[in-house]
Amino acid sequence: MVGHIYFISMPYSNFTKAKARPVLVYQDIDKDDFLVLPLTSNLQREGIIITVDDIQDGTLKKDSVVIVPKLTAVDSSLLKGSHFIASLKKSSFTKVKNELCKKLACSDY
Repeated sequence: MVGHIYFISMPYSNFTKAKARPVLVYQDIDKDDFLVLPLTSNLQREGIIITVDDIQDGTLKKDSVVIVPKLTAVDSSLLKGSHFIASLKKSSFTKVKNELCKKLACSDY
């Protein structure tokens, strides 16, 4: 699932409502939780632009922005049974990971 884009009911940051939107699965935390990054077709948003050239499998209807670092933990039930959209090429996923690390001030240990 990591590197795949799904269309899910994404909770707002205050968790009072949700909006159907595409998300990129960033990391598998455990069997029940995943870290995801939301996507938007608003190309003015800060983040990493992905296009059809970044897609390995599936289709991306519009160029999109992976909103970095709006990282959210979601229960696996939100992904299971959700609509698979596409998967990123490894090089494109690495770009997202590198940008997220810059934003979160990651360091190699």
